Amino acid sequence: MSGKSLGRSAAVAARVCALFPTLLLANGGKAETLDEIVVTAERVSTNIDRTGSSITVLDSAQIEKRSSKGLADALRGVAGVEVRETGGAGGNASVSIRGATPGQTLVLIDGIRIGDPSSIDGSVDFGGLVAGDIERIEVLRGPQSALYGSDAMGGVINILTRRGEGPARSSVTIEGGSYGTVHTRASVTGGTDKLSYAFAIDGLHADGFPRYGYRITRPLTYGFGSGPLPALPWGDPTNRGGASGRVTYRLSESATLEFGLLGSDNSIRFDNPNAFTASNVFNPRNHSVATFIQGYGKLTTDALDGNLRNQFNLFGNQTDRNIWQTEGCFDAFFFSFDCRNGYRGTRLGGEYQGDLKVGAYGVLTLGLRSETERTTTSQSPAPAGTFTPINAQQTTNSVFAQHKFAIGERLDLTYGGRIDSVANGATFATWRTSASYRLNDSGTRLHASAGTGAKAPSLYQRFSQYGSAPLNAEQSVGIDAGVEQKLLNDRLRLDVTAFDNRYRNLIGFGTVASCSIAQIFGCYYNVGKAVTRGVEASGEFAVIPDAWKVRGTYTFMHARDLVLSAPLYQRPRSQASGSVVYTGFPKLELESRVTFVGPRLDFASPPVTLAPYAKWDLFATYKVADSLSVFGRIENLTNARYEEVLNYGVAGRAVYAGLKATW
Repeated sequence: MSGKSLGRSAAVAARVCALFPTLLLANGGKAETLDEIVVTAERVSTNIDRTGSSITVLDSAQIEKRSSKGLADALRGVAGVEVRETGGAGGNASVSIRGATPGQTLVLIDGIRIGDPSSIDGSVDFGGLVAGDIERIEVLRGPQSALYGSDAMGGVINILTRRGEGPARSSVTIEGGSYGTVHTRASVTGGTDKLSYAFAIDGLHADGFPRYGYRITRPLTYGFGSGPLPALPWGDPTNRGGASGRVTYRLSESATLEFGLLGSDNSIRFDNPNAFTASNVFNPRNHSVATFIQGYGKLTTDALDGNLRNQFNLFGNQTDRNIWQTEGCFDAFFFSFDCRNGYRGTRLGGEYQGDLKVGAYGVLTLGLRSETERTTTSQSPAPAGTFTPINAQQTTNSVFAQHKFAIGERLDLTYGGRIDSVANGATFATWRTSASYRLNDSGTRLHASAGTGAKAPSLYQRFSQYGSAPLNAEQSVGIDAGVEQKLLNDRLRLDVTAFDNRYRNLIGFGTVASCSIAQIFGCYYNVGKAVTRGVEASGEFAVIPDAWKVRGTYTFMHARDLVLSAPLYQRPRSQASGSVVYTGFPKLELESRVTFVGPRLDFASPPVTLAPYAKWDLFATYKVADSLSVFGRIENLTNARYEEVLNYGVAGRAVYAGLKATW
């Protein structure tokens, strides 16, 4: 990273610092307080003000309020996070951090990687995830491969399900509203000194709207320009359900055994704008079913009078996707036909982590990990010579270490590194360091981090008919630095961070000399270079304590392809969100929230710039009794028309209401 680049980011940061107190828009999550504990930033429990990493925490109340139609909605408005959804509830939803691709953003559930090994880039489709009973989401920004290995180039999203504790407690939530939406959740939690448990189920049905072309006024075509788009159908239904369970048993004062299991199923109808026949664009045959299941068992033991904590974790997950599509396959003469494509990705592995307290010298973390990914693909029908299945696997072995320590009462430092080795593939080493410094009695905290990221080639990029087994890992180096300020007895909190990331060895696709004779349509190869730099700002102000609160985030980002000397696609230069929350009337909470996304370039020939948009939502909750609450919301109050992905519209003004019973 050049000094000129950091200087530009610092200049923008200075302007944001000057303007932000007057803007003070919304932070999509819980205020960061001195006693808040996070685990993602350093793999050990840490007070959030003692980590140099840039991290945002979303609490369960915020997640439940915003994620009724999909988990991706809970992440909208988080500083540095981009969300793109195609066609409403259940449709493909991608999430990325600081301009990285979705495949360069590591997503965990309870600390376990959930990226789909059968997808092109190993990324996560948030459209199929069930919100369930989630305790919190921690969003860690910047390259984190030294902590978590492959994919953690832009950052890490760790989804943490609820742990049971105390007397048994149950809840049921029922909600309905626009677009034929019905959503139900139920959970039960509890525990004793020895045993704790948490179980939850979640089900959603939505009639939805046509995923392609809905509320888009310009003329659209199908079949690569074959003709005008046919009349839109009444909707594209979604049926999504899931369940989760987490049980912990204390074997002794120094040993705990934990088991977790979760699963989800997402069945949707979608549209096929690439069909060559008008009747096939919105044919009900175009549908998909995606199933995800994950389980783990973890043994935690304490030794050396509690100074050494050992964690042994065995885990596995599997993603199954079946897609039925009209004119979705081609024969030897390039004539299209209807078909089903199947994709299965599995992951099995084990990990050991040891955390050793070394007195005044802090905490030393050491770990070993082995993970095997496998993918198989199928097609039916599959005429001879027209389909090349994938049946491949790769095992990654890793070792990592980190040292966390304090100098005096105000300075906290960490440094560490990791080596990942893919069998018969790439081997890469990464590092990371961070610092947090609290100025004396001023409410000011300085924080900074620097590190490297890497992403191993996916199974598809290595072993498909377009693959190249010797591909190198994608790599990045990033740095961020910021200041957090608390004023007015902590009623006002501001945090501004400048960041700069450089990417190299990015995997691209095209016809190059390294392609084999059989790869006439192209192959994957290492070529890309890119830069993302910018500023993230967040804040919260209790204007009148226990009555009026204002929250906000703003992200400015410059994202550029250094090979093509052009902007990166689907990265807005500016994003912001802002909300005003009123709790001055007993048992009532009202929130008005606005989300803004600036113009961004999208894939087309020639490229198209999507217009900026602002979306206004209203939320209300009233606690009728200790065991009963009613709630409602109005989304897109101004009925704004916009696209997050080219040619895929979004819902118009929509109204939802429901109730939650707890006992």
